[in-house]
Amino acid sequence: MFTYSLEEANCSYFEYSPAQFIYTRHKVVLSLPYNELVNNFAPNSHIVSYYTMHECPIGFSMDSNLRTCACSQGVSRENVTCDIASQNISHNGLLWIGTYHTSTPFNANATNPNACIINEDCLLYCSPNPVTFQLNDTDTQCVDNRGQRMCGSCRERYSLLMGSNKCGQCHNNYMMIAWIALFAVMGVLLVVLLIALNLTVSVGTLNGLLFYANIVKLYEPVFSRKGALPVLNQVISWINLDFGFEICFYNGMDTYAKQWLQFAFPFYLWFVIIVIRQLCRRYGKISRLMGSHAVPVLSTLFLLSYTKLVRTIFIVLNKREVALHCTNESIRSVSLWYEDPNVEYAKGKHAWLFGFALFVSITFVIPYTLFLLFNPFIEKYLSNYKLFRKCWSRFKPIVDAYSGPMKDEYRFWPGLLLVARIPILLSVTLVDSFIQSHYFLLFMLLTVLAIVLSLGYSFRGVYRKRMHNILEVWFLFILCMMVGFSVAYTDDSVVEIWFNTCLSLFTASFILIVLYHLYLQLSQAPWYNVLVRKLFTMLYNDDDDDEPLLDVTDSHKTVDEQRNDIVPSSTDVFRHRRESVVDLF
Repeated sequence: MFTYSLEEANCSYFEYSPAQFIYTRHKVVLSLPYNELVNNFAPNSHIVSYYTMHECPIGFSMDSNLRTCACSQGVSRENVTCDIASQNISHNGLLWIGTYHTSTPFNANATNPNACIINEDCLLYCSPNPVTFQLNDTDTQCVDNRGQRMCGSCRERYSLLMGSNKCGQCHNNYMMIAWIALFAVMGVLLVVLLIALNLTVSVGTLNGLLFYANIVKLYEPVFSRKGALPVLNQVISWINLDFGFEICFYNGMDTYAKQWLQFAFPFYLWFVIIVIRQLCRRYGKISRLMGSHAVPVLSTLFLLSYTKLVRTIFIVLNKREVALHCTNESIRSVSLWYEDPNVEYAKGKHAWLFGFALFVSITFVIPYTLFLLFNPFIEKYLSNYKLFRKCWSRFKPIVDAYSGPMKDEYRFWPGLLLVARIPILLSVTLVDSFIQSHYFLLFMLLTVLAIVLSLGYSFRGVYRKRMHNILEVWFLFILCMMVGFSVAYTDDSVVEIWFNTCLSLFTASFILIVLYHLYLQLSQAPWYNVLVRKLFTMLYNDDDDDEPLLDVTDSHKTVDEQRNDIVPSSTDVFRHRRESVVDLF
């Protein structure tokens, strides 16, 4: 402390010219001679003063050692570098760094004492390659025309595409009407196809096929990074009630709207078959045309929709906790929707989607799974109670459609296949990166397949018909082949070849199953039998000398003719007896 008073002090101005004028902390040392100090000051004393030319911008803070602006606490982490001269930030990819309020524009050199930084792994939609960006332009870190907070939404003038997670431009706002009409017609055609071919779970040929198609659709990015061939991918997508091709549904569509559409199409299919069933009750002609296919078709649509609905529910309910590093050095956590971090979890518009997902889980997914898994127990014990009997009587025809092809002691098998899908769905939906979790996902799938195959072998076949057991084992075996090739080969081109080969085997099997159902339906039509009889007649008439290998007439006798052959009428009995007596004489 100086002992001179303000009036006695002999002060003068001094000037200092810094070498750097941008974002540098300057240290000024003023040395004072000894004769100007009080006796209690040591010789060569000096006064130290610090000042900063400019405050560090958002994402930067003053480094006391370097005496310049460097990465702030919220930005700093391994493989992240900051350049104050250009305000650039660089990292190696699969990472998102930016401000919480990305919708508010600002300059790269702006300062904001209330700004909060997000520095999180971004393994879904962020670039896997090294990137350099500024905090006022964080979209550089994203791929597929994505942007905003953690690459959760599309960039400006882009819309989320149906059939993928990419963003594209919509060139016609009226195409939505055409797409709605197309999907409405496709839904009706699908229901008609299932009815016409009796392509339902009550036959017993679809359980293994649908299980395979569901798993392949979920694991497609795990099996092959490049994906399947377009034709094969289309078959898998349609079986999973997916579009299979990228379309712009309407301008401005985001993830929130897309999840509503994922719910809409299965419910539309249910609505179509329920309307058809009600028409069958009222009109006899429609009932005769439908036969007994209404309930099996509804059961088939439930099974087709199950995986799609459960995965959509998992996506809607998936939450992510994100740490915010604010300028005042405080760190707080916020809950964001994992699929689109621009939306707060269970708040605002997401609250409606969240509530609807819970509603579908409680009213359909959980009861449907329990009824199929425990239907032998329910029918044996709980159906005796009057309170439960009425509810069970409504669900029993649907459950019987699944358990009809099964042996009586293994009627729980369709429910077991549903439960087997759940850990696979959870693992695929909740992992952050298919690349980093590649072997974990394959191990999870292989474990589930081993359990299902082991149980099927120990039960020595769960279906009444041996062909159905062989079909299911065949589809599970193809899945095991795909897992094995993904583990054995690291070359993406080799894995892609085997992946498409296995999909080709599945597609060929699917076509054969459809043809088999077509044959079963045609064989019940009278005109088909007449046509076959004529074809065989024409074939055998071409060569009169050759004895026919098959008696076509006998093979197509009516039911009454076959009954008469087994139990002859009284007239026939009398005639035969009389002729035998004549022969004796």
